[in-house]
Amino acid sequence: MAGKPVRVDVRQLRPGMYVSLGARWLDHSFLFNSFRLSSPAQIAKLRRSGITHVDYWPERSTTTPLPLPPAGSPAAAPGIPPPVPDAETLVREQTEQAVEVDERRLRIERVAARRAALAACEKAYRRSLGAVKSVLAQVFESPAEAGADARSLVDEIVVDLLGNQHALVNLMGDVPTDTGARHHALNVMILSLLLGRSVGLQGEALRLLGLAALLHDLGKVQLPAVVLRADPSQRNRHEEAAYRQHVEIGTDLCVQLGLDLPAVLHAVRHHHERMDGGGWPDGLRGEHIPLPTRIVAIANRFDRLCHASDPRRSMTPSEALAHLYRNESGAFDAALLARFVKSLGVWPPGSLVLLSNGTTGLVTSVAPEDTMRPTVLVGDLSVPRAEAMFVDLREASDVKVLRALRPAEVDPALLAYLSPRTAVNYYVGVDLAD
Repeated sequence: MAGKPVRVDVRQLRPGMYVSLGARWLDHSFLFNSFRLSSPAQIAKLRRSGITHVDYWPERSTTTPLPLPPAGSPAAAPGIPPPVPDAETLVREQTEQAVEVDERRLRIERVAARRAALAACEKAYRRSLGAVKSVLAQVFESPAEAGADARSLVDEIVVDLLGNQHALVNLMGDVPTDTGARHHALNVMILSLLLGRSVGLQGEALRLLGLAALLHDLGKVQLPAVVLRADPSQRNRHEEAAYRQHVEIGTDLCVQLGLDLPAVLHAVRHHHERMDGGGWPDGLRGEHIPLPTRIVAIANRFDRLCHASDPRRSMTPSEALAHLYRNESGAFDAALLARFVKSLGVWPPGSLVLLSNGTTGLVTSVAPEDTMRPTVLVGDLSVPRAEAMFVDLREASDVKVLRALRPAEVDPALLAYLSPRTAVNYYVGVDLAD
């Protein structure tokens, strides 16, 4: 947070002040430990909690504190008890306190369940990553086994995806940079399957799409490292010609793996084709590009925008979606691109966002059916990083995302706290709101 906080008495609070409660966030019933006060009801609830002073952040507030009551007035000192309430007021306050205790207990349980679900998702993700590594390692030594492993991996994820119609799209943790090919293959497969499911693909059609997406860059295993490392805008004509061979090499390798399926072979060979005819290798246009190939093309391009060969040119997920929609929509199926944006949301996992209560967060998961209310990791320096809060905005009806943020817009200390991923990797998990 920029600037320094000022310690104020709770009697000075009014809507518009950004405050930190100065307590462990699990010790009170508020979803956030730091936030901008929005109503007198919030202030009354805070006073009932027994907190007498809070930290006030002037630069993040839209108003200033009230003056303290004059010395000697009934409300002059926090320690002076208020007048004895009547029976009706007492019952109401006791009921409100009981509700707040229940809210706190349920929130603790939800956070614990969310952390456990995320840990399970991370475990499944790393297992899938290992399976991709195995496929790539066996392409030449045991092609039949590599093909069988590829099928098994896709089948497992499709079963999980179809078994949970409200699966979350989760942001996964950082990984070593030398595993980029595996992560790209897995990312494109997950994103393609999500988009395929959203347009109604089921069963075998979804499995074929998964295989096509997983293997779309398989031919790169035979390209020289110097060609793979070269920035696309800096390749000379020889490097570009060598690079473009990966689609034909990949098609041949799929046949050797026993995956000579038309939908797979077409996507592997033609995922660089464009709807306007500006792609390669054959300049296919419009309806001459089948649905699975169109889907893989969108997922592949999105992931490449997020992970440019020069990291300084990589886009945030929200920037990548905006770029595709505004600058490259003619290259892709317009209806599919719109559905892709809808599936990931305006703020996909990995996006830094500003919330309406003044806090900054990192989007960690999105429910495709309600992308406007993602789950965010809350940036709050008053909370230890090990206890950082995950808030599902579907549980916070009074808070919404205002806009995406660039890393340069976030205070460096807060940016380090949120530690946005240097690699944006996705996986599907269970939606605890079901």
